[in-house]
Amino acid sequence: MFLSHHKLPRTVLSLVLLVISVGCGGAPEKKYIPKADLARRALDAALENWRLGAKHGPVNDFAVPVNVFDARWQNGKKLESYEILNEVPSDGPKIFLVKMKLDEDKQENEIRYFVVGKDPLLIFREQDYNKASGTGG
Repeated sequence: MFLSHHKLPRTVLSLVLLVISVGCGGAPEKKYIPKADLARRALDAALENWRLGAKHGPVNDFAVPVNVFDARWQNGKKLESYEILNEVPSDGPKIFLVKMKLDEDKQENEIRYFVVGKDPLLIFREQDYNKASGTGG
């Protein structure tokens, strides 16, 4: 299972599973959905850390704890550039469309990132979110 590859505190893992199970079974509880501005700033902080060469792991220079789930970053890929384009309408997690280029890419790609939780905030690349929730990936 995807989550077994990440070392997470039990409370974070419980929150991930709760948010994902609520998201799969109906309307998510609003208490696990962050405000759009906070979610966007957290995503920007995470991606900027990656672009600057930080190792994959928690983002420690943000107002609340932020955990990022992006298998490419975890596998050592380098982020050359990114631009957060817009928020994608959703009744569940905050979703942002990001134009980004990894060092090995020939062109930029548009990737969706999902942000859930409040303390901690959890940021998932769409493919990693789908793997974690069991909906594909």
